[in-house]
Amino acid sequence: MIQKLEAKGIMLDDIWLWDDGSDHDGVTKIYVQGGPEGIHFFYFDYVKSGKRKEGSIHGYLDCGYTQTFEINHLLNEHLESVDAYYDEKSFAMQALQFKTNFRTSEMMGYVFNCTKFTLAVEGKKIIGFHGSGERRRQIFSLGAYFTSTTPNRLEARGGMGGKKWDDGSDNENVSKIEVLGGVEGIKYIKFDYVKSGQLKCGLIHGVSGDGFTQTFEINYLNEEYLVYVEGYYDDATEVIQGIQFKTNINRSVMMGYKKGRKFSLANKGNKIIGFHGYAEESLNSLGAYFTTATPNKLECQADHFDTDYFWDDGCIYDGIRKVYVDVGNYDIACIRCEYDNGGKVENTQYRCVVENEKEFVLDYPNEFITSVEGTFKEVTDHRDPTWIKSLVFKTSKGRTSPTFGEVSTGGKFVLEKKGSALVGFYGWYCGFTLSALGAYYRPFPPTPDSEKLEAQGGDGGDSWDDGATFNGVRNIYIGVTENGVCFVKFMYLKSSRMVFGDDHGNKNLLAEVKEFKLEYPFEYVTSVEGNYDDESGVISMLRFKTNKQMSPDFGVTTTSNFVLQKDDHKIVGFHGKSGNMLHQIGVHVLPNDF
Repeated sequence: MIQKLEAKGIMLDDIWLWDDGSDHDGVTKIYVQGGPEGIHFFYFDYVKSGKRKEGSIHGYLDCGYTQTFEINHLLNEHLESVDAYYDEKSFAMQALQFKTNFRTSEMMGYVFNCTKFTLAVEGKKIIGFHGSGERRRQIFSLGAYFTSTTPNRLEARGGMGGKKWDDGSDNENVSKIEVLGGVEGIKYIKFDYVKSGQLKCGLIHGVSGDGFTQTFEINYLNEEYLVYVEGYYDDATEVIQGIQFKTNINRSVMMGYKKGRKFSLANKGNKIIGFHGYAEESLNSLGAYFTTATPNKLECQADHFDTDYFWDDGCIYDGIRKVYVDVGNYDIACIRCEYDNGGKVENTQYRCVVENEKEFVLDYPNEFITSVEGTFKEVTDHRDPTWIKSLVFKTSKGRTSPTFGEVSTGGKFVLEKKGSALVGFYGWYCGFTLSALGAYYRPFPPTPDSEKLEAQGGDGGDSWDDGATFNGVRNIYIGVTENGVCFVKFMYLKSSRMVFGDDHGNKNLLAEVKEFKLEYPFEYVTSVEGNYDDESGVISMLRFKTNKQMSPDFGVTTTSNFVLQKDDHKIVGFHGKSGNMLHQIGVHVLPNDF
């Protein structure tokens, strides 16, 4: 249901009203122009059914500063609130600051001697704006449309069979998990939830009986929530054998037995608010509902004034690859990072004139920043500004960076959360120095085991294996003769670096090697279809399917065929057998969420 918050600010009788409406899925970009006299104009781009929709300009064009703020709806980022500041004497809107579920924009405008109001509704996102002003003059007021966020549903994983059950997605948190297990596997599972601030007892999924009972409680009052489920199921009985849960703070024991085929439920650190699945005499499969969690934030250390410049990288990134620190004569001038965003490298902007920048490189994704230690200037008068004098970074591999800056006796701080990685920074600048620093953290990401699907094809050739240490497949090179496929080679991505696999087969038999390109990281291989000749044992045709397209047929179709795939998994490596021709091909797979 859409909720309209009435416009706030200066309300006059003879004013111009404007309304962008509420027929949008979210806000994707914000444009603001202003000057000393206040906000000149702003407009909003929206997203509807995955497509960008340009908004209309509200206000007037003039000379001044222009600021923008982009919201990445592809990563489930959405606008949660707006802080607005207006001048009661001039009536004009003076400044705006926007907050998403991942970060806060810089202040757009000036806040001196202003009155502030906030547009926000707990648990909802902004999908449209309306307001008032004087036509082709200042903006006087601002209101917004809100709607509930839609949880992401991850389909049930495990064995087939059983009756469908669904606890729903209208909960705020999971408070307790109860599991009854036995020799045959998990007999039942039960979840208790928090809804509208009240505890809600869940239903049993499966049947009661003899066995062992284990429970896992989540301290939701201390902002603990579920982020990951790992389970194992038996192919023959199609019953889940063991299950383990991980929160942003803690993890349960393995409830049951770690045997059978492994599966996992995860959604980039998002929060689990409900479960569904199939069960009858036992628990057959399990799925989950995810929603964006409130950012895990370590408060800023050191002091800052209201006049300092605020910046916020947010917690939208997967991790930090590199830290740049600009060291002044006796203090820290600024800090910026090279982040990983779904396999893409993104550098934050320069925030000051860089004169003596130094860097600290991490072995991402195998290494994370776990803590930052710093010191700040000794202050004898509370009216004097403080700023950070030194910084040291520590990692999950036990490494410690050099000391950036000069250690001070004025005071020490540490940004750290046990069992978590720092994934983003925010803070304040004062003049040419870093005056305060805070961080976002996330529990260490689970590292799922890859699964090796058996190679298919005929007899012959020597075994080869590119391995399963890659993030995905970027390019596929393939050569075909009249006798079948004689050559394959794969380009992989590992930590955003291109890695070529070995040549498999004989490229010398070819006049041309064909290439199939993927748009990594947005595209990945989901299956391989093929044919092979029973007599020669040579693979005669291969076809690759991605989450976006189907490749051409490489070769000629014959009678014996095969398919290599696993539901909700992506292919991250290949293995097989080859001589002068390709005889077999198999794959390594990982869950789509990793």
